[in-house]
Amino acid sequence: MTKRRNYTRELITARDSACRAHRQHHGDAQNRPPMLRIMAGFGPGIPVAYEPRSKSDPRPWVEYNGDTGTAEFRYTGRECWTAPVERRNEIVVRQIIARSVYRRLAAEGIACGGWGDSAGTYARYTFADDSEVTWSGTDRYGADVSNHHPIGEHGSLGAHWMQRERLPYAEELPDFTTGNYAVDSAALVAWMVALANRHGRRHQEYAAAEDAQAALSWQKSTGGFILEETADSAR
Repeated sequence: MTKRRNYTRELITARDSACRAHRQHHGDAQNRPPMLRIMAGFGPGIPVAYEPRSKSDPRPWVEYNGDTGTAEFRYTGRECWTAPVERRNEIVVRQIIARSVYRRLAAEGIACGGWGDSAGTYARYTFADDSEVTWSGTDRYGADVSNHHPIGEHGSLGAHWMQRERLPYAEELPDFTTGNYAVDSAALVAWMVALANRHGRRHQEYAAAEDAQAALSWQKSTGGFILEETADSAR
């Protein structure tokens, strides 16, 4: 009797093997094999996350809504395929982990600014009392400080809040590490909203225009207060 194929196991094995090969050829750009991404859905597909609900879940692959951060569709391994990771990929841009978090925070009057340096990419927000928070994520392979990998490769989210202007320089460093994007991102958003309620909302000079406008809409609809020292960039 022919053994039944385990498509999910084949996909995970192929992806993990590609990751190891990619890393082993570090510094050898010409011969470096590409990373692989698991895709599903219509057309060219959407990156999906492996989030089984049980050991025998027949549909363990999840497609997320890139705007809301909620799981929308589930797939069997047979319905998925691997695709090489490309530098410029519009599908992935619509699915990066920062997108839905930014949008949910903006709807709560918190318009974060994106930031990047030699350490990676992250989000930054300065509160009305001058305390500051940064947050970012790791992918399922453990890459540090990135907000640009797709939801389908989410590993964890982490943040750092610090009160710099007054002793004893209090700080918080929460990690959201269930590996489930819906759970981790919702926890990050709730934590950020609680911080804003304590330390005050403030317009951010480098916030995207659409996020700044969403924050202003929150202010108008709720009667809440946003410190307007940097409001010119939001107008």
